[in-house]
Amino acid sequence: MIREAQIQDIPEIIQVIHNSIRSCIQDHQRNESVIQTWLEEANHSNIMMWMLYNDSWVYIYDHRVVGFLLVSDEGKILLNYICPERQYEGIGKALLMYMLEIVREKNITEISLESTHTALPFYQKHGFVSQGELGLENDQLKLIKSLN
Repeated sequence: MIREAQIQDIPEIIQVIHNSIRSCIQDHQRNESVIQTWLEEANHSNIMMWMLYNDSWVYIYDHRVVGFLLVSDEGKILLNYICPERQYEGIGKALLMYMLEIVREKNITEISLESTHTALPFYQKHGFVSQGELGLENDQLKLIKSLN
């Protein structure tokens, strides 16, 4: 089930983000300083602030949060995480499709994001293309998807 994220979901959202980051070895090669930098960003106060100023949804499975997606009013995906044990089950796709319907209703014509190595095949599979030449800058590739 997908629903809007709520403040009381934050502890579970943090757990999903942290577990997902730790599982993305391709992105950090188990470099603890890189991992810690990412984990420190995903704290209670930051997530609460991001949720207050952006749209966010959770995917609930077996009464717990297993996926989280946060998108800005301009159509930029800021966070999109699925807990590792539930990846490749369609949860990411369901959250993405749900979000696309909502942003279309807001007359947003383009979705953008900065993808990691791990997430790149997922976004390419769903119609996102690189902005400019294919080349990862700061380990992130800028992707866009037209909603026309």
